[in-house]
Amino acid sequence: MDGLCLPIEQILGSCKQHIARLEQSNTTGFIEIQCRPNQGQYKVECRRGDVQNFPITSEDIVVWDAPTLPQQREPMQTSENVLVLLNSALFDTFRKHQGYATIVIFYREHDGRYGFQFMPSVIHGIKPC
Repeated sequence: MDGLCLPIEQILGSCKQHIARLEQSNTTGFIEIQCRPNQGQYKVECRRGDVQNFPITSEDIVVWDAPTLPQQREPMQTSENVLVLLNSALFDTFRKHQGYATIVIFYREHDGRYGFQFMPSVIHGIKPC
């Protein structure tokens, strides 16, 4: 994927490893990704047993380019399909929304299918610290 900044490459690489572990262990499971502003930057937490934190700066977002997030259901046959969708969802979170979102990637072992849930949030009133 072209047009990626280093933190996004790291996030996608980490999720790719988590997905590979689910596939190899024939386990149904999910990866949860939380996005939010954090001390003048953004923070992305990837959870799959352990928690990995990835800071993203405003400078990272300026050089980042991603395909448009599809507005209708997309079939996801491979982990690469999931990573392309994840890149687009993260891009939308930081470019079009306030930086708050929850993303869940599902893997179902009995048929090897993937699911993807993107829940951007808009915060009204005071901002959480």
